[in-house]
Amino acid sequence: MTSKIIYEMIRLNGSDTRRINHALKVHGLAVCIAGHESFGETDMLVTSLSAALHDIAIRHCEAVYGCCGGKLQEKEGPAIARAILEKHTDDKALIDRVCGIIARHHTYKGIEDICHQALIEADLLVNFDEGEFEKPALTAAVRKLFKTTAGKKLAKTMFGIT
Repeated sequence: MTSKIIYEMIRLNGSDTRRINHALKVHGLAVCIAGHESFGETDMLVTSLSAALHDIAIRHCEAVYGCCGGKLQEKEGPAIARAILEKHTDDKALIDRVCGIIARHHTYKGIEDICHQALIEADLLVNFDEGEFEKPALTAAVRKLFKTTAGKKLAKTMFGIT
């Protein structure tokens, strides 16, 4: 199912290869974190789908609002993700959980779902790599927000952050 969801994400983003590549990189790191943290099968799937679809509302937000801020993505993303997911599964609990994570993927407080945590860590690593913020900000984020051993090790390996 994940490959079909990724295909839908690519189709929806069209020629916007920057956004497609971002989602694919976040997906790869989130799945890496989940694997190294020994997530169970359901959590692996939730992490994978959430990561693939986390920014699915960007183009919609740009078209409707003229911008794509994080809170707008959190507002609009779940409905778009739900429509995609419902084409490929009738597992309501899975869909609700993935959409719930997408509805909070720019929210860093009160993270209670390990899949949400893996997504946040992967997204921050990719955003830093793509030049979205400076190294001191990533260092602070790793120290304050990263909870997984795998995410911390990736930050150290990739960027020398401890």
